[in-house]
Amino acid sequence: MAVASSSPSDARFDRVVIGAGTAGSVVAGRLAERADASVLLVEAGPDYGPHRSESWPADLLDPGSLPTSHDWGITGPAADGRTLAFDRARVVGGCSTHNGCTQSWGWSGDYDRWAASGLSDWTADDLRPHFASATQRMRVRRYEPDEVQPFHLAFVDACRAVGIPQVADLDDLDGGIGVDISPVNVADGVRWNASFGYLDPVRDSGHLQIWDRARVHRLLIAAGRVAGVVIEQGSQLRTVECAEVVLCAGVYGTPAILMRSGIADSGLLQAQGIEVHADLPGVGANLHDHPALTLEFDGTEQLVRLLQEYRSVHGWLPEEQSLAKLASGSVNGPYDLHLYPWVEPQVDSPTGWAVVVPVALLTPMSRGSLRMSPRGDVLPDHAYLAEASDRQALADGLQVAAALCAGEHLRPLLGRRRNPPQPDEALPQWMARTHSHYWHPAGTAAMGSVEAGGVCDADGRVHGISGLRIADASLFPDVPRATPALPVVVAGERIAAAID
Repeated sequence: MAVASSSPSDARFDRVVIGAGTAGSVVAGRLAERADASVLLVEAGPDYGPHRSESWPADLLDPGSLPTSHDWGITGPAADGRTLAFDRARVVGGCSTHNGCTQSWGWSGDYDRWAASGLSDWTADDLRPHFASATQRMRVRRYEPDEVQPFHLAFVDACRAVGIPQVADLDDLDGGIGVDISPVNVADGVRWNASFGYLDPVRDSGHLQIWDRARVHRLLIAAGRVAGVVIEQGSQLRTVECAEVVLCAGVYGTPAILMRSGIADSGLLQAQGIEVHADLPGVGANLHDHPALTLEFDGTEQLVRLLQEYRSVHGWLPEEQSLAKLASGSVNGPYDLHLYPWVEPQVDSPTGWAVVVPVALLTPMSRGSLRMSPRGDVLPDHAYLAEASDRQALADGLQVAAALCAGEHLRPLLGRRRNPPQPDEALPQWMARTHSHYWHPAGTAAMGSVEAGGVCDADGRVHGISGLRIADASLFPDVPRATPALPVVVAGERIAAAID
């Protein structure tokens, strides 16, 4: 991997935030609000400006489906060795510009366990004000009853018929199993991303600059302290001096930048000819995600008719709305599974529509790692389904999903099974061959002590390097049992608040 030589500084800022995704937008916005320091926000993708600019691509604003137009193209192995895509958005706003808009808080016990391990100010009660602020900034709301499309009404009814209670608040940190229509970051028909919520208020403040289409090559470190950042912008390398850097490049990007900067396992760095600045074996370790299994069906003519009627009345069709929290037979806590069905156009379906009913495990024990090739490419392996306990918990959830699909409420909407087992194929083999994921990677630069594999402390400060913090899902020791979009916003709020 080529290493840039030192060059005269092109600019100087008090603070540099790397990555303008979900967390980076939060951190940069909060720091710029203080008006006590200059802030540079560096983003590899394009910046389409504030919401009012009207320059945003329609697919990034449309909350009805999942766009992939700004994807990083990161891939890795499934349990059977096939290649899975790990969609990550390369654009200001990051994954909040292309997610399914489902917003959940998780379970209080997960955050309390972090705090009990020595991570101060991470209890559920500590985080509640941040969740409230994040919910407001992200314009999280609940669908009105007449906005719920017919398939998701049927799914809620199907859950109730098998004894899963309908709950009033899926975002109750102390809640248990239940089903309802999920809260969403949809405002006036637009997917409301983190840049709208946190960057728009400070874009004209004079305290924030955004460099888009600029990729961070490495950090400059001298005598154990960050001194600047080397940035690739087009064919040019630019050096920025700064007093502090906050890494918000995501679960794949943050450890890669640390590695390129000489912060990782010393043996791996030396093997690639990279000068070691901090020996932290936890960088790139602890990679995990919520694994998922799916039951997939062709949609029936009855389903298509109901969806068309909904679209004719409302002018759009949300594909994903309902969410169920369930407990496997080995649950530790009130629930450990999500069911999150959706409908989608499908060209090879006789009706042009398909139904997907996934079950995801929220408390996976399997752990993988992220490596970096000599060229600097990111090579993630999540080790999906490596632990037998993960496979068993998912099998429990699959039984519930199958019962729901066979019940009177969903059966009329579901046609031919699209992904059945092959003849004589056992369940473990089918799982390995067909499993997917919930797009919720975490843990590659986790909070905790160095001895325990940690990379940063409770305030995001990287061990052994002054002036460097982390603020994204890579610092989660365990991925919360939630769709972690809002917990990532909360992590940004929490770390930003800790910066003096």
